[in-house]
Amino acid sequence: MMLFPDEKKEKKSAERPTLPAGTVVDYEIGFLFNLVSGKSTRFDLEPMLIYRKNGIPEYRRISINTERGLALLQPLSDEFYKDVLQFSDNQLLDWMTRTGNRFIRNHSGSWAHVSIKELVNLRKHYVELLQKMWPALRAWPQVYMLRSYGRFNHNNVKPVKLAEAPARITMTADSKGADIVLRLKLFLDGEESELKIAGGCLLEKDGTFYLPPDAATLAIIDQFKSGPLVFPREEKRDITRRYLVPWMEKYEVTISDKLNIDIVQPEPQPSVLLSELNESNLMLRPQFAYNEEVIDYSDAQSHVTEVNGEVKIIQRDTTRERKLYEYLRSLHSAFSNQRNNQYYYLPFADVMKNGWFITMMRKVQQEGYAVHGLHELKKFRYNTANPQFTITASSGTDWFDLKVRIRWGELEVTLKEIRRAILNRQDTIMLEDGTLGHIPAEWVSQYSLLLRTGSEDNGTLRISKMHYTLLEDILDKIDGATVQQDIEARKRKLLAYDEIEKVPLSSQIQATLRPYQQSGFHWLQALDELGWGGCLADDMGLGKTLQTISFLQYVKEKYPGCTQLVVCPTSLIFNWENEICKFCPTLKFYTYYGLQRDFKEEHFKEYDVVLATYGVVRNDLEHLTDFLFQYVILDESQAIKNPDARVTRAVAQLNAVNRVILSGTPIQNNTSDLYAQFNFLNPGLLGSREYFNREFANPIDKQGNKEKTQHLKRLIHPFTLRRTKEQVAKDLPDKTISVLWCVMEAEQRKLYNAYRDNYRNLLLKKIDEEGLEKSGIYVLEGLLRLRQICDHPSLIKNAGDDLKASVKVEELVREVQENAGIRKLLVFSQFTEMLTVISEAFDEAEISHCRLDGSTSMAKRKSEVERFTEDESIKAFLISLKAGGTGLNLTVADYVYLVDPWWNPAAEQQAIDRAHRIGQTRKVFAYKMICKDTVEEKILQLQERKKMLADELIHEDAGFVKNLSRDDVEFLFG
Repeated sequence: MMLFPDEKKEKKSAERPTLPAGTVVDYEIGFLFNLVSGKSTRFDLEPMLIYRKNGIPEYRRISINTERGLALLQPLSDEFYKDVLQFSDNQLLDWMTRTGNRFIRNHSGSWAHVSIKELVNLRKHYVELLQKMWPALRAWPQVYMLRSYGRFNHNNVKPVKLAEAPARITMTADSKGADIVLRLKLFLDGEESELKIAGGCLLEKDGTFYLPPDAATLAIIDQFKSGPLVFPREEKRDITRRYLVPWMEKYEVTISDKLNIDIVQPEPQPSVLLSELNESNLMLRPQFAYNEEVIDYSDAQSHVTEVNGEVKIIQRDTTRERKLYEYLRSLHSAFSNQRNNQYYYLPFADVMKNGWFITMMRKVQQEGYAVHGLHELKKFRYNTANPQFTITASSGTDWFDLKVRIRWGELEVTLKEIRRAILNRQDTIMLEDGTLGHIPAEWVSQYSLLLRTGSEDNGTLRISKMHYTLLEDILDKIDGATVQQDIEARKRKLLAYDEIEKVPLSSQIQATLRPYQQSGFHWLQALDELGWGGCLADDMGLGKTLQTISFLQYVKEKYPGCTQLVVCPTSLIFNWENEICKFCPTLKFYTYYGLQRDFKEEHFKEYDVVLATYGVVRNDLEHLTDFLFQYVILDESQAIKNPDARVTRAVAQLNAVNRVILSGTPIQNNTSDLYAQFNFLNPGLLGSREYFNREFANPIDKQGNKEKTQHLKRLIHPFTLRRTKEQVAKDLPDKTISVLWCVMEAEQRKLYNAYRDNYRNLLLKKIDEEGLEKSGIYVLEGLLRLRQICDHPSLIKNAGDDLKASVKVEELVREVQENAGIRKLLVFSQFTEMLTVISEAFDEAEISHCRLDGSTSMAKRKSEVERFTEDESIKAFLISLKAGGTGLNLTVADYVYLVDPWWNPAAEQQAIDRAHRIGQTRKVFAYKMICKDTVEEKILQLQERKKMLADELIHEDAGFVKNLSRDDVEFLFG
């Protein structure tokens, strides 16, 4: 008695049909081998129901093609159940569909009862199933077979045994007269047995079934059913190859010595055969030479040869053969998906890419493998000679002449041909004999820029001496000692300028240059000696002006009577005046600016330096080009970054012996910014504008080409000196305070002058009538109004409604856009209205910022500080003096702008110290924004005159007024 699984177990195997839960059944499961051998060999394995009536068993076959029949198989484990299902019509049909086999149904319509005698795939399928199921079938208590072929009934069923060990066969090869005789022996349970196959899939003896080793063994046994195989002796080689060799790989084979068949194991000599596939692919085929026999890897059997009646079976070294086959797979990514087990192939176009073929050849040969077939290729012919690129050089006054010779063995290519190939980024070139020469990748990287930059004439490449750095990396390939010495000398003068003899700083310079400033001064000297222009590109605040003034004094002493022209933005012209007066008072300068400017050649000759703005140069170009300057120096040279701008064309026409540009940001937007500046410095250095855009600007800016970036860097590197604050940090003080001069436009100046004149008349009259002490509050009011106009006219109610321009706002936006970079900065003002104006301007310029003033709540104050500190995208913090002059730690910033100066220097220091305090790891740079020729400039002068320095404490604005005299007031409002 057996109870079907409960409901819980039914859910676990829900995919299997089941009988209703709790159904009591009175049967057992058995298995029937339904098979017969004869003219039609059939096989089937069927489950059965076994009933017992009065102790006598009755049998009924279970259909595994119906759901009810499958429900009766509940006692089977899931795995065994799935295996039994493989004998159903649906599963057999599915196997046929998957494997591409198609068989006709027999008369009963059952797919399982088909003839398998000649169907090798079906036989193999059944044998593999039985091998998998055999342990479970052997353990099953009820396994049967039909006594004889015929109908299924109770009397035609008998039990059967299943052997544990599979069958074993051996073969012998002997001679009998003029014949070769092949015999097969079958061993069942270790005893030689009769060759008897049951149902085409099993071996049977005395009611016991045996598994064959595999389906192929059954096919071999089939051949010997009628007895030994007999062949003529002259077919010995063919018989050995067709029968003995395949058998030897799987079975025990005994070969009689009388047959004269030897088994040998010679050492293989692996090689690679090159050939063409379909006239469009290169084919790599692994081959192996065993003595005199060459064997393809695709030959799966041991090789058979015959010489003078002696047959040899060459047993192959499959391990070494596999090693070469897998090694070839690693030579190209396309080979990884090619699994034909015979060869690898690659389209000719891919063979030629990046010199793959030559690289492959070298790799294969370095591994010790010979390569054959190269000269038999018809469509694809490569020259395997090692290419040579030799250069013989000579020097001219301003150039190097390079005689270039390129050879593949005895075949030579002209400079014009190789130049065209390399510039077109080809990796092959056609040689005179019709073969292809591979252009090494290192040639492209080493010589492409050189070939693009130089001009070719009759096999000679002419290179400007400005481009000497292009020859540095190939000095060992250049034949010409004089040229090598010339290049080394120029390299020392520019790139190792700190190591050459230096002209000391003039005694007229009233400053101590820091070490990096000394280096900059000597670098400019080296450029002057070589006659080349250069770009001093130090970070903002590192003293480019002081280094240049030191150089101007050097030039004055070296070239007596010469005059230099310094061109700068309007906002910097007065800074130059102050710096020259401060650091080199003996340097005589003339400011060529303003409506009263006058030009006479004789007039300019009286001065060492002429200061002018870009606007003046643009407008007075006709007059300025009549004079030959020793040097033209452009400050903030990014002003000429646009090659099409009038000012760019204007400065390019100035006559000068040499040129220098100064800029902390020579590149502001993209690589194109460099072209006009360096073309001004050293015309021809970067080629034509079209060439520069094609070779550098477009690949770098649009494609991010790193190779082009390095090429451009090599070209401009000798003529560029850039030091960042981080690089020279040890040379810098902790805090640097500078003046940022601002020059008002006409409308703002007109408003300022009107208010200034009105207050001056009223204040002087009031002081004369009531005395300075009683007039102090009016003095403060007048100073306040003038300072507000300097910031922005809109800060004066009803006075500046129509005036939108403010030089300070424009300068501040420019400073942030050009110089902030990755830095953060603080902007301080006494006037909250000014912060609003700046905030609106920043929004329009898309400069992200925070704000803090007296109306900011404590919670908002905290969140704004956190935003500025933690959010890297926030560049600026706008702060009112009263709200943020103390109590803030903003060490993430290292730039501070003081929009409006204060009477109290201590208050300015407090603002600066929001960034310059414990926790700051960088140098701090502070800038006072001062409008030229206004009360702001006079306050600075008055502080100096009265020695009101930063370390003197004045706690309120009124304290400043108390120290003023009538003359001071007249000076301030004058």
